[in-house]
Amino acid sequence: MAGTSENTAQVMTENMEVAYPGEASPDRSGSPFVITREQMLVAHKILKRIFDFLFSSVLIFFSIPLFILIGIAIKLTSKGPVFFRQLRVGQDGRTFQIWKFRTMVVEDSKREHQQFVQGLLKDEENERSEELLKEYLSYLDKRITPIGNFLRASSLDELPQLWNIFLGDMSFVGPRPHPVYEVDEYKEWYRRRLHVKPGLTGWSKINLRLTPKNYEEAILFDLWYVDHWTFPLDIRIILLTIPFVLSMKDAH
Repeated sequence: MAGTSENTAQVMTENMEVAYPGEASPDRSGSPFVITREQMLVAHKILKRIFDFLFSSVLIFFSIPLFILIGIAIKLTSKGPVFFRQLRVGQDGRTFQIWKFRTMVVEDSKREHQQFVQGLLKDEENERSEELLKEYLSYLDKRITPIGNFLRASSLDELPQLWNIFLGDMSFVGPRPHPVYEVDEYKEWYRRRLHVKPGLTGWSKINLRLTPKNYEEAILFDLWYVDHWTFPLDIRIILLTIPFVLSMKDAH
């Protein structure tokens, strides 16, 4: 990880050597050829979007039978729609509708969840972390449907977000998108996590499962990702996510 932050790191290709600011390497004509990190990231952003579009298209197509099976299971085990939609905040503060498989009973619980989030973000010294953790688990346990526990543990409830990735609202990798009312309660320094697209998985997700005890720790992981992002880092995070999801640990 340290290598990703070095300003003088070099990238070798078959035909040329590319240097970051502070170094120059001669091309075949002998003139210096220098690529800045900003220029490199433009190319990486293009690769990221191509990857997101193509891979989400393929996964949506091959996941159709799974979508149908999960939809039937949800309808047979609880009343209500198959999908859950909510307004979330994406890159640069733009809002979008996120899609998930519904894992909770149908009721208007937004106000209660909003109050929980406000209490969490205003607990500056983590004085109520244990109490908030119990409230958090109780809030979920009272509402999760029979099939919902499995969907959350396996992360299959996130599968419909392939559509958000296809549309460009999200990426496969990035900070998890938060509801509007949660972003409204952000401390100012949290907002830097909105500089990149939100993701289906991310650096914070593979390093810890979010609870009231480690909310700011998760934010710090997100900010590290914002500062060190490259397309190869995304591929690394995707590969690390696979065993993490298969372990089905800490489903909440």
